[in-house]
Amino acid sequence: MGYACGGNGTRLPLAREQVMSLFTNFFKESDTQLGVFYPNHYLIAVFRSLETAEQAVKKLRLAGFAEDEVIAAAGQDFIALAKEETGLGSFLMQALSRFLATEQMSHDSDLDLAQHGAAFVAVHCPHEKTKKEAWNVLQAESPLAARYYANDGIEHLAGDFTTD
Repeated sequence: MGYACGGNGTRLPLAREQVMSLFTNFFKESDTQLGVFYPNHYLIAVFRSLETAEQAVKKLRLAGFAEDEVIAAAGQDFIALAKEETGLGSFLMQALSRFLATEQMSHDSDLDLAQHGAAFVAVHCPHEKTKKEAWNVLQAESPLAARYYANDGIEHLAGDFTTD
């Protein structure tokens, strides 16, 4: 942390730079559950490039999804979101999730893809019907990975040993 010099010679801490992800205000519901990335009622798809992700969003919009229901974002935004969700509680739950080989492992894989230029599409799908409609559009674009976060668990749609 940096410091500035106060009027009487004291050192004052500078505010930590706040990095905000495009995802920060997008999710209509919480984007974590027990400290682990879990955007309930969202289909998240990973694409090789931002251009491909943006094309997928255009197709979703043509299929009837509203502007506030879909977003494409560069991998750096996904990384920034992960950094926003840090803290001791999150760290402990993420470690436990890795140990149990649950969702955190998929999240780690997504972070790795993000660091190598992948982009993300998030679609709000509060119902089974909207999930199927979104997946029909996204599947045609060949995502590297895709998951739907439901109340009762995660449905792996692509990019997982159970789907490929």
